[in-house]
Amino acid sequence: MLDETLSSTTPMAHMGGWIEPVVHALETIALGIDLIGMTIILYGFVISLIGFLGAEWQRLRGGNALLACQSVRIQLGSYILLGIEFMIASDIVHTVISRELEDLAFVAALVAIRTAISYFLGKELAEVNAEHRARPS
Repeated sequence: MLDETLSSTTPMAHMGGWIEPVVHALETIALGIDLIGMTIILYGFVISLIGFLGAEWQRLRGGNALLACQSVRIQLGSYILLGIEFMIASDIVHTVISRELEDLAFVAALVAIRTAISYFLGKELAEVNAEHRARPS
């Protein structure tokens, strides 16, 4: 199947039949990295939801929940950022194993989008964290 898609002009054409199991293994690894990234994001969501509900409970009892909500926001953003970093690693693996220009363009666009989100989220988290630390408790 994969050998049929490789033409004699492809640099990997001379490598023989061992390339298909390697590509399959790399695809499996990339999928595993994606699942780890999603697991981190979902775990962060659950932890942050619990923190948010605690902050709301505090607010309903007359407390100031602003600092608690900022902490939850920083926490959730950190988990999202870490999960996206794993997904970018997976995208890089996909780039290595992709052979068609259309696939490469898609993966490149995905990496660019995730990198931009990661950059701006990291920047926002740094600003919120600096504000959070500057406020008196």
